[in-house]
Amino acid sequence: MLFLLKVQIKKVPDIPLKDFLGFVVKEWEYFLRMKRRGKILAGGKLAGGRGAAAIIEADSHEEFDQIVGNLPLFPFFTDIEVTPLISTEKALTDVKRVHSLMK
Repeated sequence: MLFLLKVQIKKVPDIPLKDFLGFVVKEWEYFLRMKRRGKILAGGKLAGGRGAAAIIEADSHEEFDQIVGNLPLFPFFTDIEVTPLISTEKALTDVKRVHSLMK
């Protein structure tokens, strides 16, 4: 299962900036670990903003929820947007099938 995850932090929390940046470091380290494990396929920081986006591959909704819930910055996200995705291969198969039915 593929998911597009977009998260934002609109306001830096009321904790010392050094502590918050420590969470940010842990966030990107976690991101890279999940990327090496093949769970995050692509993504990165939103240019010019306080947020990130990722394409996550999970075997179930529960695994996706666990991956997202373990993000170190999860408690600070003000906006979380999740969009389930259909793989490119499945999209191509579907459109070929519809195309073949047209006269």
